[in-house]
Amino acid sequence: MAEPAVVGIDLGTSNTVIAVIEDNRATVIPDRNGQRIHPSVVSFHPNGTVLVGFEAKRRRIIDPKNTVYSAKRLIGRPFRSEQVQASLDRLPYEIVEGDNQQPMIVARGNEYTIAEVSAFILRHVKALAEEYLGREITGAVVTVPANFNDAQREATRAAGKIAGLNVLRVLNEPTAAALAYGYGRSMSSSLVIYDFGGGTFDITCLQLNDRIFEVLSTAGDTFLGGDDIDDRITQHMVHIFLQQQRVDLSYNVSAMARLRAVGEQIKCQLSSRPKAVVQVQEIAYGEGGQPLDLSFKLTADELTAMSRELVQRSFLICDEALKLASL
Repeated sequence: MAEPAVVGIDLGTSNTVIAVIEDNRATVIPDRNGQRIHPSVVSFHPNGTVLVGFEAKRRRIIDPKNTVYSAKRLIGRPFRSEQVQASLDRLPYEIVEGDNQQPMIVARGNEYTIAEVSAFILRHVKALAEEYLGREITGAVVTVPANFNDAQREATRAAGKIAGLNVLRVLNEPTAAALAYGYGRSMSSSLVIYDFGGGTFDITCLQLNDRIFEVLSTAGDTFLGGDDIDDRITQHMVHIFLQQQRVDLSYNVSAMARLRAVGEQIKCQLSSRPKAVVQVQEIAYGEGGQPLDLSFKLTADELTAMSRELVQRSFLICDEALKLASL
């Protein structure tokens, strides 16, 4: 086997990407189906296997209690933190308090730290890279939200170690974006990186002078992102169904898992279409076992109104970063 390789990994809330430098060019590594973006989802199967990526994401609807997603929002946070407590009602899988007040995820009767769950994802993309490159992966540069604190960064390093990776550096995501954008361009300018991710929001102001990248300021919210937009759409569907059928789905774990998946699809559709027409069949059952369907439509303008408060929160953080950078 050839010399061990070092990779770059974006361990995201929704998706994870792994890349390597080959012949002085960055190559984003695909799976066997050619997919270069890998869902950050881990599912604990009844047969004892652990599924990661697309296979795991498909189980979010059929086995929500044992399928873990958006774990990055919990990493490095104490169980009693406001963010973890808010997640207890929003996430279908069980989260309990472990040693040293850290959150633990319960699946199939076993408890896992958030770092261990993240390690399943890192181990998965590491294996993809080793198969693609035909050599061992030993080291990695892992990107994290700029506003991650020391505990969150150390938990990310711990996840890498569990996955068999020597995390050589933890790099801020906006800085990584600026490096990728400015590489080889010999440019001199001020840049602002606005990164509204699946679970975290970052803004970083940088000054580029040829190959010198100076970070002027950074601000962010590690509990603000696309997940919150999905949740707004999901709650809207719950409200519509309650009006239509007089049934509250918020206590139905399986129904809520289906609605969250539909909410994400609607958000993606409305990125390129003015309207989404949705019908979710047999989302619940009425008297005598009668199947109940959800039918409704949502326009892009309605989604904009629904998301306005979340986007406004990001703008307030932008103001903070610009002020810190004297821009």
